Amino acid sequence: MRIISTIILLLFFTSCELFVIGNNRPPKEVIDITQESAVGGALLFTTELQLDNVAGAAQLLADNESRFSANRQQEQYYNLARLTRILNERKVTRIITDTITLDLHNVKLEFDYVKEFAFSMRQLDSIWYVMDFSQIK
Repeated sequence: MRIISTIILLLFFTSCELFVIGNNRPPKEVIDITQESAVGGALLFTTELQLDNVAGAAQLLADNESRFSANRQQEQYYNLARLTRILNERKVTRIITDTITLDLHNVKLEFDYVKEFAFSMRQLDSIWYVMDFSQIK
């Protein structure tokens, strides 16, 4: 009887997994906040604004051909300051990327499930810049 109970106990311990301790969620994707990707450039732009660094965010603006000049950056100052107040302390809850061409992407960022912004990103010399931004909702 003792041998049978030992065999049953060994089979129980070597059997398949009966209980799952913890969760089996896939790991979250980590996005580098750099200008090496379109999403990273948009996140860098919004991070600069959330840190009240309007001048730093203005450095990330460009048009179809090149980066904004100092005059064009100064013209966008009040728009960026307004965006700073809107994005104040909000967390990114959703990211949607749409590839238009190899060097032109549209990125939508949702903040706290409430605010949503669209960014047109252009790659110039392997670095991504914000061409246009607008609030969707």
